[in-house]
Amino acid sequence: MSGEPTVSIPSIPSPPATGVQSQSETHPVREWRRSRRLKRLGTWFALLFVAGWAVIAVLPVGIALFSSVKTNTQIIADPLGLPDPLQLENYGTAWAGPPLSQPLWLMTLNSVMATGVGLLVGLAVGTIAAYAVSRGKGRVFGFAGRYFVLLITVPAVVTWIPLFNLASDLRMLSDPAALGLIYGAIVSPTAAVLMRAYFASFPLDLIEAATIDGAGEIRAFWKIVLPMSRGSLVAVALVQGIQLWNELGLANIMLLQPQSRTLPIGLTLFQGQDITDRAGQFASLMIMVAPIVILYLIFDRRITEGMRLGSLK
Repeated sequence: MSGEPTVSIPSIPSPPATGVQSQSETHPVREWRRSRRLKRLGTWFALLFVAGWAVIAVLPVGIALFSSVKTNTQIIADPLGLPDPLQLENYGTAWAGPPLSQPLWLMTLNSVMATGVGLLVGLAVGTIAAYAVSRGKGRVFGFAGRYFVLLITVPAVVTWIPLFNLASDLRMLSDPAALGLIYGAIVSPTAAVLMRAYFASFPLDLIEAATIDGAGEIRAFWKIVLPMSRGSLVAVALVQGIQLWNELGLANIMLLQPQSRTLPIGLTLFQGQDITDRAGQFASLMIMVAPIVILYLIFDRRITEGMRLGSLK
């Protein structure tokens, strides 16, 4: 056995590493890890930005809420501090109204009257006009659509003096319902532009099917288009209703008698020439904001959908 010759098998050298294979295996992994880190960093940055923005948006409301249950001395001495003790009687004082003025509940009714009439008139006129413009053909309807957009761009303060003179000639001053008619004229162009965007994407097959069945254009609009447009109408009504509810400038000009004043005017009456009831002012502000918050919590999904009217069905 020891005399047998040994045979050595030569080893086969491995091919030299060119670097192409290693790069092809590791480069996609590196890119995937890098993109994953960037996505995580972007997500955290977006969350921090949204959280910071939410704090900035909520902070004034929180300060106003705490100030509504403080005394005037606490508000002036420590505006950012917590109330100690809670002054819940500020709400009773605010509900009774500013000194030498009408109670706040009467101003609330006036605000409901002016806002309600304004929304009814504005949505009715704007919706009908939007449907006519979206369905009509020709230069007249195209001009009408551009005219509505032009009306939105006109500053409201420019129209105050002409509207006051017109309301004075028609004996419509100091009347919340008459103010609501003026609000309706202000709301209708915005409602027309927003609803036109919805009607432009409305399925025409439904209207054509109703026409074949014998329904006219008006009946198809009333029986088919309007019921399917409830989401858009609610969204437009909420957005425009909040603006009318908080409107002060035009109401302050039109409502001259104390018994006709609305809530925004009532907030200004807590500040006198010598004495300012800041606690009552903040409490009345919370009373004014409460209906808006409640409506938003109920219809928040409608408001979000209203930002994309063209896709609402």
